[in-house]
Amino acid sequence: MSVLMEKLERARRRRTRVVLLVAGAIVSGVSAWLAGPYGVVLLTVGDPVGWALVAVGVVLVAACVVAIVAAARAWVVPASLPGKANPSFDEPVPSMKPDGGYSMSGSYLGS
Repeated sequence: MSVLMEKLERARRRRTRVVLLVAGAIVSGVSAWLAGPYGVVLLTVGDPVGWALVAVGVVLVAACVVAIVAAARAWVVPASLPGKANPSFDEPVPSMKPDGGYSMSGSYLGS
């Protein structure tokens, strides 16, 4: 496998990892949002299951934060690869048509 193909494969794996981390952060964040407040409500009623739900909510918030940080660190800003500069890129090139073209420059409305 060539070096370029290895770089492309590495970039594809990194994109997949970022997508999975973002999905995990969303799932754990929603789960924490559901488990934590419900556990607090159960605690106010006096149910001991509330402690377990609050603990699960705290762990899920921590997992969400870890997934967000890991996704942010794994994400790479898209950039073009460095290459040889094209010296004639900004230079004007004459038309390839020998007969020229039809131009409206210099004409005015009603003339």
